[in-house]
Amino acid sequence: MAKTAKLQKKFNKQFNKKTFQYLKLADKNQNKKEWFEKNKALYEENVRQPLEHIVHVLQKEIQKDLPGIVVHTRSISRPLRPSNRAQNGIVKNFISLHLAEKKTSMFEWNPGVYINIGHKPEEHFLGLGLYMVSSRQMSLMRNRIAEDFSAFDEILSDKKFKKIWKGIAGDKMKKPPKGFPINQEYSELLMHKQFYVVRPLKDADIMKKNFAETLAKELKTAMPFFKLVRTAVGTYKRK
Repeated sequence: MAKTAKLQKKFNKQFNKKTFQYLKLADKNQNKKEWFEKNKALYEENVRQPLEHIVHVLQKEIQKDLPGIVVHTRSISRPLRPSNRAQNGIVKNFISLHLAEKKTSMFEWNPGVYINIGHKPEEHFLGLGLYMVSSRQMSLMRNRIAEDFSAFDEILSDKKFKKIWKGIAGDKMKKPPKGFPINQEYSELLMHKQFYVVRPLKDADIMKKNFAETLAKELKTAMPFFKLVRTAVGTYKRK
């Protein structure tokens, strides 16, 4: 019993300066697997364990909002790349969590939730929605926007949503796509090539004691948008 309590006490729930220390060193040692082996404890205690804690909080707070998506520590990125995929180095200089339904096609990704913490401040972010959009998904999204613009507008205009997420991120077309009437209230929304929202994170945000709870709360404000996107594109069905 005492041994179990001791192990539980060691579990680190909070990101800290050592987190960024590891990631910066990992960037400098990307091709040195032996470096990782020597610094594995630093990674486990200050990088992986805090993200595992976030997963446990998200399981409690938002799992019910994500039917079909399993919120689990299995979705945390691995610290090393396989040797046949190590063009950018064996050791990863970031850690991420990607929550999405299992892919049913090699040609498209499903909408997901993504947390990334990298070796540079600009690589820290929280995002959700559809980043890689297939032609099938794009067609479905555009038709849904044209048919039910009010649903999108209500979500994107919500004050709490706008305060955290600002609006849809990603690339846009210079003019609305062909096949849709121009100068409609939904024309600008149709110009988006991607349908995701993103919230940049700062080192100071990440190291806060209540960081996990804050992420859960912020993700909840974007759940109506996420559900609308997921409903619009559905899941790829094999013929």
